[in-house]
Parts: sequence; structure tokens; C-alpha cells
Amino acid sequence: MSLSLAIIINKILPVILGIIVLGILVFIHELGHFLAAKWCGIRVLAFSLGFGTPIIKKEFRGTEYRISAIPFGGYVKMAGENPEEEKEGAADEFTSKPVWQRAFVAFAGPAANMISSLLMLWFMFSWGVERPLYYENMIIGAVEKNSPAEQAGIRAGDSLISISGRPARSWEDIDAAFVQQDREYSLTYMRDGQTFTTVMKMKKSDDLIPKDFTGGIMPPFPAVVANVNPNSPAEKAGFTKGDTIKAINNQMIHSWFEVLNIIKEYKSSEKTPLEVSIARNSSTIELSVTPEYDSNTKRHIIGIMVDQGEKKTVKYPVGVAFHKGMDKGWEYTTMIFDVIGKLVSQEANANQLMGPIGIIPASGFMAMQGVSTILNFMALIGINLAVLNLMPLVITDGGMLLFLLIEAVRRKPLSLQTQMLFNKIAIAFFLLLFLFVTFNDVQRLPEYFRIFGR
Repeated sequence: MSLSLAIIINKILPVILGIIVLGILVFIHELGHFLAAKWCGIRVLAFSLGFGTPIIKKEFRGTEYRISAIPFGGYVKMAGENPEEEKEGAADEFTSKPVWQRAFVAFAGPAANMISSLLMLWFMFSWGVERPLYYENMIIGAVEKNSPAEQAGIRAGDSLISISGRPARSWEDIDAAFVQQDREYSLTYMRDGQTFTTVMKMKKSDDLIPKDFTGGIMPPFPAVVANVNPNSPAEKAGFTKGDTIKAINNQMIHSWFEVLNIIKEYKSSEKTPLEVSIARNSSTIELSVTPEYDSNTKRHIIGIMVDQGEKKTVKYPVGVAFHKGMDKGWEYTTMIFDVIGKLVSQEANANQLMGPIGIIPASGFMAMQGVSTILNFMALIGINLAVLNLMPLVITDGGMLLFLLIEAVRRKPLSLQTQMLFNKIAIAFFLLLFLFVTFNDVQRLPEYFRIFGR
């Protein structure tokens, strides 16, 4: 593969796919507003994907449909909606409609995101979720040195039973628990037939995904050789494709991560070969290999690539898939409030917030992983859009609903001056928030490509 083609696939294509994914989510949101407005007989002046100068526009039945230059959102412009614009008093203006119809229009956007996200999750579980076979093995594959897990007494080879009171049935349960980024976790595990419980205290981090995201606990990713580099120490030692590393220097190997740690800690000054036990064709073979320092990666290597492992696709019946989709939707919804609570209590750092510039490449990389992965990610972002838009933050749909509630209670709307004041304050707040998350995203662009790239 040429360098230019590799750059396109690894860097440019994910951004293009990400813009498409974000555009779909924005389209769903604005379509909810649009259809509700049409149903209520409100005149829609414009339906735009993106902000700024329209690149493409076409008028149809009184509505101008636009694709605009800035692909970070969209809007539906309705007659009489802006309090600063002069009203004609026509029956098809937004403000001429009863409160409940205007509330219905405001609520329809977030509702469209929520309903479509639940449908995506339903379809995802019906389509089939690809899962590595080792995810069903609850043995800890490795523990990073000086990590919270090591300090809590966890060792490679321990079998996880539960985490913070939730049963650990697969590594998906473990991942879901660590996504919460709690300050501490209670772990129950089994070692040598005995059950133990310990508390693992996490370290605070400003990174998008903390380096010790799982507290140093790694899954039992099999140490199976996929390829051996020509003229490498591994080839000279006799490694071949399909070998499974069972032990190094009489230390039992539970995962590929342990192999990496041992090679990483190798000291060139000792020049002592590693004694490796290999399982090959139902036989055990002893090999000696001396790692060599690679100046490009600035670490020791032996010249092997790991096999990605066997995977299976788990499909669920339609009824079961529906319930699993609803459960996952509820999990994502409550996760948002958990994050907000941690931001308020300063358990989480605001520097970890992601904006459109971060969501776009992340979405693109997810889209390249397959149908189930992108549906899951789109559902997560869609539910975020729905919940955050319903919050009473003035220029959000929730802010509109708050104004309408006040109007319903007072039997008259707030004065034009009050509405304009609130709008200006809200616009300033959201502009500062947008600049803040954009600054975060730009700073972390190399990290996005490191995490999601190849």
C-alpha cells in the first residue's frame, strides 16, 4: 500500500465517514422538528444540515432545503420562531400556535434521536454483536506494574467474580463498569480456590481515555503468534505461525499483554536469552530468544505479531434483542447523568469533554469497524443529543420547553426583552463551551488517531 493511500485510509477517510455519521444524527434530530412543525401547520422557511453559508439549496413547497458549509449541526427555521423578528400574526407562524403544539415541536427533535437510537440498538442485537471468544474468560490476563490493580493486590491469573457489586459474566461487563470512571471499585475475585475482595482506587487523569482506564487490569488476550518477521530474533529462535506462548522464564503466561511487559522490561546489558515454552501441534517446545532494541519504536522486540483471536457473532431473537436494546439505551441515558454529576463534584475533569471535532474522527473510525460497532456508537451519541437537548439551557429544546412552561403558568409569554436577554446570555455561554471543547479536541487530535487508528 502506497504512503498516500495509507494516509487516506487512516486519516482522511475516517473524517469523511465521521461527517456523514454526524450528519445522519443531525438530520434525524431536525427531521423530528420538521415533521412535527408540518403536522401542526407551521410554515417552515428552511431545513438546513450544517450552519453558515449554504453550499447547496433547493426550494420546494415553500421550504428551502440547504446543505451548509459548517458540518457541525443543523436547524429548522420556522416562521415567527425568533423573538427578535417582526411577527405578521399569520395563523401558520410558530407563535400563533397553542403552547402544547409548540412544545410538541420542541420535544420532537430529542424524541426522534431517542427513538432512532433505541431502534439502532434493537437492530444491532438482532443483526449480531461480534465478540472475541476470550471475552468469556474471566481470568485476568495481566496487571500493569505500579497500577491501581497491583496496589490493590490483584494478580494475573485471578478470576474476576464481580465489580462494585455487579456480576462479571464477560469482559463487556468489566468494560461497562470502567466506562463510569468511578474513583474506586470493589473487586471480588478467586485465587487458588479461595474468594477475596479488595478495593481498587483509581488515578485521576485529563486524558481522553486514561492510560490506566481499567486500573491496570488486562483481559486474557491469547498469546498466539500470527506472523514472524524475517531475520528477526523470533525467526532465528524457531518461532512459527500458530505457536502459543505458555511460559517465559518459568513464569506462566496468561495473555499477550504479559509477553509485551516481559519484553518491554528486558535489559540489553544482561544479554540473557528468554526461555520460552511454546505449545505447537499438541506438543510443548522450548525456545531461547534474545530481544533486540528497535531504534524506530524505541523498545525491545523479538519480531512477532499477535493473532487477533477467534471471534463469534452473537445474534438474538427479535424479542430478546428489543429488551437488550432498551437495557443498553437506559444504561447510556443514566451514564450521561452520572458524568454530569461527576463533573459537578469534580470527580471527572472537564478537559475530557469531547466536541464535534473529536466526535467526527471517532465516528469515522467506528464506522470502519463494522455494522454493530457503528450502530452502537451512533446510538450512544444520539441518546446524548436527546438528553442534553432536553436540558433547560435556554437555546436548547429544553430551554424552549421551559419558556413554554412559564408561558402556560403565566397565561402569557415572557416579555421580548427578557427572552432576548436570556438568548444572548445562552449564546455567549454555548459559544464559550464550543470553543472550550474545540480547543480540547484540537489538542487531542493526535490522541484520537492513536486510539482509533491503525
